[in-house]
Amino acid sequence: MTFDLAIIGAGPAGLAAAITARSRYKDCLVISNKFESSALARSERVDNYPGMPRTSGLQLLETMYGQAHSLGAQFSFERLISILPYGREFGLSTSSEVYSAKAVVLAIGTQSVKPLEGEAEFLGRGVSYCATCDGMLYRDRKVVLYGLSDESIHEANFLMQIGCEVYFLSPDLDKSAAFASGLAAGVNLIEGRLTAIVGGEFGMAGVRYTTANANYEQILDCQGVFILRPSIAPAALVSGLKMDGAFISVDERLSTTVPGIFAAGDCVGGRLQIAKSVGQGQMAAFSAIDYLESV
Repeated sequence: MTFDLAIIGAGPAGLAAAITARSRYKDCLVISNKFESSALARSERVDNYPGMPRTSGLQLLETMYGQAHSLGAQFSFERLISILPYGREFGLSTSSEVYSAKAVVLAIGTQSVKPLEGEAEFLGRGVSYCATCDGMLYRDRKVVLYGLSDESIHEANFLMQIGCEVYFLSPDLDKSAAFASGLAAGVNLIEGRLTAIVGGEFGMAGVRYTTANANYEQILDCQGVFILRPSIAPAALVSGLKMDGAFISVDERLSTTVPGIFAAGDCVGGRLQIAKSVGQGQMAAFSAIDYLESV
């Protein structure tokens, strides 16, 4: 199925865009991590959102989600890997599905993670963000999985199933679900933090990391590394997206530099306020609808 509009993010901007799209009878799919894990959901009290004083962030999100869902917006709570324009549509790949949409609204919030040294250089040439997508390219090889997201355990087990020699690297194994969630036997566990991708004569040659009990870096030779963060930086998500520092560049209609892709909320900068994000989500949806009707 091809949706009229794909919305990336289930925060205030994304949910406002979904409500607006459905009010104009457009099919829309919201792709997002579970909103319960967001920073707003952890806020115990929100006093400055008009009409809903003394509410919690989670209550606010649940109310917006309930309204969007009741209007017919569809939701897929999983990590988005990439957006690929083809013709007049976009292919949106997650770790388990590929969706299609005629327009996209990015409402992905702020991105605080900076790319690692060598990450951009070796992306697609040793660096991947999805083991179930690209794992077969590294079958029977030595790989590192840097586990920072909920699906890390599943992805590591998949790599084991196809015959990889797997090293599961995580900053805090005691607090991760690695031991309690069925990590396959034979996976090598390292408690540490990935710091760089190391190049060699023929491309990527390994990774550099610091262990929890040492203040110096170590190098692990490998043929591939799968970096599983909760989200992917916008510039890595879709090619051709112009950035202004850490924020997505948009015009007054919230159009990005990629035709058919719009952005709203914290990811475009400015004051990080819920009311602003809601307004921009609505505006981005209207701009996307105008775009759909024009093509």
